[in-house]
Amino acid sequence: MTTEQSKPIVVGVDGSPDSGIALDWAVAEATLRGAPLYAVYGLWMPIAAAPFGGAAVLPPSDELRAYATEVLDAARQRAKDAAPDLDVDTFLVLRPPAQALLDVARDAGLVVAGSRGLGTIGALVLGSVSGRVAAHATCPAVVVPPHEGAGDGSIVVGVDGSALGDAALRFALTEAGLRAARVVAVGAFRMRGHTTAPEQQETEELVIAAVERARTATGSTADVSVVVAPGYPAEVIVEAAADASLVVVGSRGRGDVRSMLLGSTSRAVLHQAARPVAVIHG
Repeated sequence: MTTEQSKPIVVGVDGSPDSGIALDWAVAEATLRGAPLYAVYGLWMPIAAAPFGGAAVLPPSDELRAYATEVLDAARQRAKDAAPDLDVDTFLVLRPPAQALLDVARDAGLVVAGSRGLGTIGALVLGSVSGRVAAHATCPAVVVPPHEGAGDGSIVVGVDGSALGDAALRFALTEAGLRAARVVAVGAFRMRGHTTAPEQQETEELVIAAVERARTATGSTADVSVVVAPGYPAEVIVEAAADASLVVVGSRGRGDVRSMLLGSTSRAVLHQAARPVAVIHG
């Protein structure tokens, strides 16, 4: 029987340094979970067609196919060098990179992308690829920016009492169990007067209640500390996560329009955080 933790970890690769960083992160995560790793290269060749005729798509050249295959072979070897017992498979998908990742990750446990790519045809362009993957993935999506070291081991999670905020907290507690890590549950509030006491107390109670719900749901005994501060949620979360190993946010929060695939807080954290960010969809 397949559990959530044993489902494949899917990572996008394109030969760029950023995708190498994402690959290394995905290898470590797959090893923690005892899950297989799928490395994906999306190869797509849109070109301008005749005037007023829209766009056409050409089959990739033999040279581009050869390069993609070389990248995937190198990704497999890099993963095996780091984790010899890891089950690694590779996928060359003739679709735009973000869609290729989403297709392969449809039944995955996690999908991982670097924050930037080569910026060439068929390559992972992080701004667009990582943003689309984070917005549309059916599983948790992790965006891995260039970062120094493994962090202090903590997992910082944004908590706002919403259903997706609770889902993010459950994910953070589960990850903490895999990593023997501590969790920092972060709440933000806006000052409505000259004193912060009422807002701070209300937010602390909200975060503590959410932690208890998540503990009940997951059975987690992880060490959890609560940080509550005035300010915009994304800024408070990013500041708390400056040295974290992982940042976790829901794809939307209490204040976001429900039709938005990514809320303002999750988008801002993705753009501002210097640490890997997991976006949870429920």
